[in-house]
Amino acid sequence: MAPFRPIDVIFPQNRIKKVIEVLHDGTVNSPNEFSIAKLELKNGNTCYGLRYNVNEWNENNPDLGYPTCRPGNPTWFILPDENDLLKVMNKVFLSK
Repeated sequence: MAPFRPIDVIFPQNRIKKVIEVLHDGTVNSPNEFSIAKLELKNGNTCYGLRYNVNEWNENNPDLGYPTCRPGNPTWFILPDENDLLKVMNKVFLSK
């Protein structure tokens, strides 16, 4: 079975209204470990989501990727506000 397509990931349903655009589809492009999408939330805000395309720990169905929510639905990890995230990422990676 092929990895779950990021455009079809709609969880967490209580927060995500729709996938606006898949910015990096790691199921078809390198690097292929992850995918990133711009998401519209139910409150009207936009954000970014990240997920791994394969979950090697899920022996029953690794193609669901990670994270998943019960009962095994592919899920986006919703990233913090990009300005806050960039401040922290710059601090972490540029301070080496």
